[in-house]
Amino acid sequence: MSNTIEQLSAKAVGTVKAVKAGFNGLRGVFLHLAEEHGEVGALLKQLRKSTDAQERRAHFPKVRAELLAHERAELAEVYPPLLNHDSTRELVVLHNQEATQLESAIRAVDAVDPGSEAWGLAFERLFALVQQHVEEEEKDFFPKAQAALGEEAAEALLPRYEAAKTSAKHQL
Repeated sequence: MSNTIEQLSAKAVGTVKAVKAGFNGLRGVFLHLAEEHGEVGALLKQLRKSTDAQERRAHFPKVRAELLAHERAELAEVYPPLLNHDSTRELVVLHNQEATQLESAIRAVDAVDPGSEAWGLAFERLFALVQQHVEEEEKDFFPKAQAALGEEAAEALLPRYEAAKTSAKHQL
């Protein structure tokens, strides 16, 4: 898996996801998050195809960092403002539970040898959780969140999210 090809492919998938999300009315931070979902989803799919331990060792840390930084930045900046709205308060609770599950699944992948069958099984669980989480956010959470916050607030959250994500990456 070439890093350049991998990165270009992930960016392309992310761009397509962002265009679709824009057509579906998402703006600001929610549009950006959908784009990131596309990018990390492409990286996960590429890694899923590999049975080579060296390739897994080389590429999982990037996927891991992207997933963790994304979730931690959402927890810090995107979801807290939704606690102020009756229509989205429950989404925050659900998201926080799912974020905990994702971190646990990431730790499970980290805990096993990348050359083992156990790694593949742990990765499949993580892959399924990420897919479920992304679908739920994009089809349910984000539209409700944007409706509650409004387009201006969704735009204003983007730089705060990006700063939180950068900070989270430095802490990993």
